[in-house]
Amino acid sequence: MSETKSKIILIGAIDKGHNPTNGETMKNQLFIRRFHELFAKVIAIDTLNWKKRPWVLIRIFFVLLFNRQTKVIISSSAAASYLISFLYYVPLCNYVYFWVVGGNLHLGIAQGKYNIKALKKLTHIIVQGQSMVNELNKVGLSNAIYVPNSKPIIYSPKIRPHKADKPYRFVFLSRVHPDKGITDITAAAQKLIQEGYGNKFSIDFYGQIASGYSDMFMTLISGVDNVNYCGYLNLLDNDGYQKLSEYDAMLFPTYWSGEGFPGIVIDANIAGLPIIATDWNLNKSVIEDGKTGFIIPVHDSNALAMRMMNIIDQTVDLHEMKKNCVQYVQQFDFRRVLSEELMRKIKLY
Repeated sequence: MSETKSKIILIGAIDKGHNPTNGETMKNQLFIRRFHELFAKVIAIDTLNWKKRPWVLIRIFFVLLFNRQTKVIISSSAAASYLISFLYYVPLCNYVYFWVVGGNLHLGIAQGKYNIKALKKLTHIIVQGQSMVNELNKVGLSNAIYVPNSKPIIYSPKIRPHKADKPYRFVFLSRVHPDKGITDITAAAQKLIQEGYGNKFSIDFYGQIASGYSDMFMTLISGVDNVNYCGYLNLLDNDGYQKLSEYDAMLFPTYWSGEGFPGIVIDANIAGLPIIATDWNLNKSVIEDGKTGFIIPVHDSNALAMRMMNIIDQTVDLHEMKKNCVQYVQQFDFRRVLSEELMRKIKLY
C-alpha cells in the first residue's frame, strides 16, 4: 500500500450494525466501506443521537487529540456545526473536511446556524451540486467543491416492455414525511381514479414513517384505492434492487427543505426506473427531463397525475427511458466518484 494511504477519521451519523434509515446513515455506511478500500485505517465515530449519548463528544476529543496529524471528515450530522466551531477555536487537526448531506447549507448559514469563519478555515466543504458551490461562493466560501452523490452499482436490471394486460406500478421510496409530497401523490391517485384509470395503476410506499405522521399517513392512503404501504425495502443487496426494478416508475414530488442530491435518484436509475420529481433543489440537475424522468412544478398534483397518465397511455417511450436510466447512473458508481484521483485532488492523499 502506498505511504500516502494512511488513516482517516470519519465523524457522522452511521447507525453501525443497522440498515440505514435515511440518506445520511446510508451515505456514511458507504463511506466507511469505500474508505476501507482507500485508506490503511478508518476511525469511525458515530454521532447518531449524540445529545442522548454525550460521551461521544468526549471520545471525539480524545481521538482527535491523539491523532492530530490525521485528516478528519465531518460527514453531516446534527453535531456538525458544533464540531466545526469547536475545531476552529481548538485547532486539534490541520486538515478538516465538511462533507455535506442535503442541499440547504447556505440556508443554515443565512440563519446563523454555522460560524462562517470556522467554515472558511476548513480544508474543503464538499457539496452535492454545482449550484450549491455557487451559493457558498456568494458568502465568501471559496473552499467549496462539488462531488456528486454516489452508490455501488451492484445490479443491472433486465429491461422488458410493459405487458399490456398489467396495471402500471408506481413506487415511492424515501422517508415518509409530509414534505416529501405524500398528499400530492394521494391527490394524483384520486384524480387518476376519477378519470377512469382505477384499474390501470397502483402505488406502493416504502420507507420509514416520520415521527408523529403515521396516523395521518395511514388515514391518507386508506382513503385511496390502489395505494399501499409496504414497509422497508433493503437496497444493500441485489434482492432489493430486483424488487424495485419490478416497478414502472418512481414518484418523488418532494419539497423537503434538506433535499440535496437524493440517493433514491441513484437507486431508481440503478433499477431502471424513470422518476417523476418536483423542480426542487438539485432534482433538475440530476434528472434529465424527458430522458430519465420528468420534472414537474412543486405542489402540483395535477401535473403529477398527468405524467402518470402519460406513462399509462404510452404517450412516452417508457422502455427507452428505462434504458437511459441504466446508462446514466454509471457515472455515479461510488468507486468512480470516490476515486484515488479525487482523494489526491482534495488532499486526502
